[in-house]
Amino acid sequence: MNNSDTTDNSQSRTIVMEDYFKKGVFALAIGFMVLALFQIYFLIDDIIGMWFINRYIPVFKALFNLVVFGISLYIIRLYLIKR
Repeated sequence: MNNSDTTDNSQSRTIVMEDYFKKGVFALAIGFMVLALFQIYFLIDDIIGMWFINRYIPVFKALFNLVVFGISLYIIRLYLIKR
């Protein structure tokens, strides 16, 4: 086995490790983003309860959930169209 084969093999291992590292960082970032989105969703739900009169809270919560649903549907549609 010559020295160039060893160098090529170690370079391919480095590229694979870099790819795994990038995928791991990406997965971690997605996990943090999902966690943050859940927290934001529930905090906005609490803010609606603080800002509005009790009898209007269900109306504003329904509107908020409808907006979240619409945005989610739009994002999913964009994702499916790109595929």
